[in-house]
Amino acid sequence: MNRPDWIALDESSRHSLRFVWDDARVDADFRADNTALLDAAALLSIRARMALAVGLYEWLVWRFDGLHDRAEPKQVLQAAWCGTVDPRYLKYFELVRQDWTGPIDGALWCGMTHLSHGVNNGHAYEGDLYAALGFLYRLTVHVLPLRNSLDRWLEPVLARLAQQHPVQPIDPLADLFDRHIAEQLGPLVGRRALDPSLPFDVAHDRQFLAGCLADAAADGNPFLSSPQDLIDFDLDVAGEHYPLP
Repeated sequence: MNRPDWIALDESSRHSLRFVWDDARVDADFRADNTALLDAAALLSIRARMALAVGLYEWLVWRFDGLHDRAEPKQVLQAAWCGTVDPRYLKYFELVRQDWTGPIDGALWCGMTHLSHGVNNGHAYEGDLYAALGFLYRLTVHVLPLRNSLDRWLEPVLARLAQQHPVQPIDPLADLFDRHIAEQLGPLVGRRALDPSLPFDVAHDRQFLAGCLADAAADGNPFLSSPQDLIDFDLDVAGEHYPLP
């Protein structure tokens, strides 16, 4: 995946690591307040919250792009977008913490771990998704050279998501056996929806997510659930490996 236009990073300052990092304490050094973000997220559909979490993780991925040789951060990014279609498309995973230490790898591990937890579980346990949003925001603010560009992006994005993807009531009796999770999350939200400079385009969002699923499957993304995984989930795919709702 390529860096989206809505992520504005100064290349010269991006190569400087001027933030405190201690793998033993991590968020104890974070200073950002996530209250406003979480209040705004409460007005969004579950799927919009998932997309917002992926968007925050995008800032983390592209902030460190080229400063490490790991494939996993972008693979998780691709699979997480797939997971906004149906959380079961994002494979449950745990990366060994001891293999991911230091200001770059440690920050990426934290981002991947919290994002996956929020996307995988957020449909059933909304607190997990709120926790992921709050952590990803505070983490991203902490590691960015300048937070101004993030805040300039976030304010209009929250407003447009609230307008186009407002919170929707969920009937707990509508899908007792979790056969149709994807249909309970609200309309699809693609990457374009996170670009304040572009109008919403439902068809483009759908095309983007279908492309993510096709590319992840073709690339053998290890964080994308396999067709057999989906069968084990008892997911009704109606002949398609990764259908869109």
